[in-house]
Amino acid sequence: MTKKRDDMRRPTDGADQNNEKGFTLLETSIALIVMMVVTLATASLFVYATNYNSGSGDRAAALAIAQQRLERLRRTPYSDTSMAAGTTTESVTSAGRSYTISTTICATSDCGGSSTLKIITISVTPVSTNQWANTPATITSERAAPSTGPYEGV
Repeated sequence: MTKKRDDMRRPTDGADQNNEKGFTLLETSIALIVMMVVTLATASLFVYATNYNSGSGDRAAALAIAQQRLERLRRTPYSDTSMAAGTTTESVTSAGRSYTISTTICATSDCGGSSTLKIITISVTPVSTNQWANTPATITSERAAPSTGPYEGV
């Protein structure tokens, strides 16, 4: 019994070569495009998170600067000229970042103060192009004039 030449080329396990499974070039291209879209979305999320964290750090530093300024004003004598009513604005650099400090001291009834009560408002705004950090950190406090009451001995 002799085998024909065509019989020798056929696989011996009976599988047909035309039914082979695999990825086509089109399926591979679509998969790569889907992976590229997912990667770009993830990259933009990282950029957003980095900017947000940077803005958060600026706001935290602005709040610390405002608290320091308020503590300085609280330990200043009530009648000192630095506690005079009005608004002052100055620029400060802290940890390589610039901030604008606006201090308002109100001692009139127009803004809630009086001759014995000063309302102190301190706003610190980071000078930044970061949109998350451009809102000011504001602290408001009241400071009363020292007064002595009647002494009642025991």
